[in-house]
Amino acid sequence: MNGVAAEKQVPPAASIRTTSRTTNKSTRRSTTQQDRAVHQGHGVAADTRLRELPELEDAVSIRNALIAIGKMSPPGEAVRSCRWLTADRRNEMILARLDAGGIDLARFSSRKMETTHQMKFTSILVCSLVLCGLFGAAEAQAARTVYQVEMRDGVKLATDVYLSARGSGPWPVILGRTPYGKSLSADIGSFSSSGYAVVIQDVRGRFASEGIARPWVDDGWGELQDGYDTMQWIRAQSWCNGKIVTVGPSAGSILQMLLAGTAPEGLVGQLWEVGPFSNYHETCYSGGVFRKSLVEGWLAAGQWPSQCLVDIRSHPTYDDFWRRQNLGERPEVVNWPMAFVGGWFDIFQQGTLDAFTTIQQRGGPNTRGNAHLMMGAWTHAFNNTQVGELVFPDSAKKPSQWPSYEEWLACWLKDQPLRVNLPPVLYYTMGELPDKLDTPGNEWRSADTWPPASNLTPFYLTTEGGLQRGPGQQGSLSYFYDPKNPVPTLGGQNLVLPMGSFDQRPIESRSDVLLFTTEPLTEPLEVTGRITAVLYVSTSAVDTDFTAKFTDVYPDGRSMLLNDGIRKLSFRDSLSNPEPITPGQIYRLEIDLWSTSIVFNTGHRIRVAISSSNSPRFEPNPNTGNPDWTSSDTVIAEQTIYVGGERSSHVLLPVVGETSGISQWEWWGD
Repeated sequence: MNGVAAEKQVPPAASIRTTSRTTNKSTRRSTTQQDRAVHQGHGVAADTRLRELPELEDAVSIRNALIAIGKMSPPGEAVRSCRWLTADRRNEMILARLDAGGIDLARFSSRKMETTHQMKFTSILVCSLVLCGLFGAAEAQAARTVYQVEMRDGVKLATDVYLSARGSGPWPVILGRTPYGKSLSADIGSFSSSGYAVVIQDVRGRFASEGIARPWVDDGWGELQDGYDTMQWIRAQSWCNGKIVTVGPSAGSILQMLLAGTAPEGLVGQLWEVGPFSNYHETCYSGGVFRKSLVEGWLAAGQWPSQCLVDIRSHPTYDDFWRRQNLGERPEVVNWPMAFVGGWFDIFQQGTLDAFTTIQQRGGPNTRGNAHLMMGAWTHAFNNTQVGELVFPDSAKKPSQWPSYEEWLACWLKDQPLRVNLPPVLYYTMGELPDKLDTPGNEWRSADTWPPASNLTPFYLTTEGGLQRGPGQQGSLSYFYDPKNPVPTLGGQNLVLPMGSFDQRPIESRSDVLLFTTEPLTEPLEVTGRITAVLYVSTSAVDTDFTAKFTDVYPDGRSMLLNDGIRKLSFRDSLSNPEPITPGQIYRLEIDLWSTSIVFNTGHRIRVAISSSNSPRFEPNPNTGNPDWTSSDTVIAEQTIYVGGERSSHVLLPVVGETSGISQWEWWGD
């Protein structure tokens, strides 16, 4: 990564990394106990209120039910939990938080998802709840006008416009585009009462819009540019004062990313949340390997045409199809303020970081110095303290220093200054859980850019299964990888599958998983930044994959997942131009494990697990050299990892607070 930033302290009033850890965590624990009392006092009442509502048949009904529950509560109360039945009578539990300011998905119980139907249902529900949760639980008071906005090829997109009943405008505009149905975002219309015009649009081929549904293809800077055309239409309306801000998480942020690449006139701000920078690198493929569960699950849940999956699978390399969906190809056209929100366990984690870093450094003059980033210990359900099998303290929720949606909108559209002196980067540094008074980490920090200052330090794999600072004895270790018996996915940066950190011991005992572990740490060690596994490998196959996992091993033996990655061996030097593999030849392979921020406590150990599969998170490589999805033929491959000497496989960790290590390093992948 480019750039090294010195970490800086936020004043104590900011509640980020306060000077007294004991006072801070004592106060935190007291607050947590009070919250639990509130949960116990209102949990039964919440369930009772929900049972009184009509049956919930779809996501819109669920949203309305959540709003209704919020209205049944006394002012300022938060309803902490709710239960409902899906249309086919299968129980599902999602714990949601309804605050006076809106709906935030605060806890997502992925362990409940045991059937394909439930997983598909929940993938859409998560996205729709997050989308609805951005803009408050109040029902829209403004009148809605529906337009059929014509694109450059004559296709018309269904577009809702909300205007204030007070005054005649013109007003600044809030724009949200969605593939999930604009009715799910109707609550945004309530912002019209605050002096904004609000525009919500179904993308091409979805719900009330005309055309053929092709996710993302027609929304960027290709032949068709639906986002750009919509902006042009808005600016031509008498109720628009020429200033537009775009909003929307997840899929909404993908649409924002694509719109940004068209450099539309009038765009004065964008709020990206849990979104990617490149649809190839962070959405559909990782290291040249298809993100099977994420892509197939999302397409199926959204009932996209079957041709959409064919189109994605027909472009396994990073080609022009994907370059038109990667803002990193043209960051210099971005010339307006931007705010980014991401999570360490989010499906688009590294994309959020890359977007901020690249645009902060290479964007236009109105962007440099006006880009902000917040990274929490969250999954795709951001602001969520339940992360797989880990539960973070309430202090891990969004810090008060991060502006509200109202503040971002007023700043960008009405030139009102933010109420705080916001640092460019706010990030949560994780620590041992459950949190103790003397546990290092588990606190918010700030920096001028990302990543903060660190030294990339190699930790070497050894023949004895160790992970140490210096190279060990030269040697190798082998295992057999059978594509018909892949290592099962257990947590990680998922959407449809259980997401977050899970104990990896159930799969670490497999014969096709090699473990490399440090000795127990004698003092805390902080790792903040991007992690890379550098392996020297050979295979008996004509092509194959290698995987790496990065875990925190607790003194009781739990091996809690932090990051994982994968790379296809034929893609070792380029994601655009794969090269053939010679069986038995030794190759250098880098696996991108994305980023994290954590303090490993005294007594903990750091572990790297090497294998060749992680299914169905990633599609298993058949080892035949044929496209993975066109044939059921497979070959068992003997995989070898080399350690010591000139072929010392290692993992590069960005260690904070040490002077040794590699001072300069940049991720080389395309």
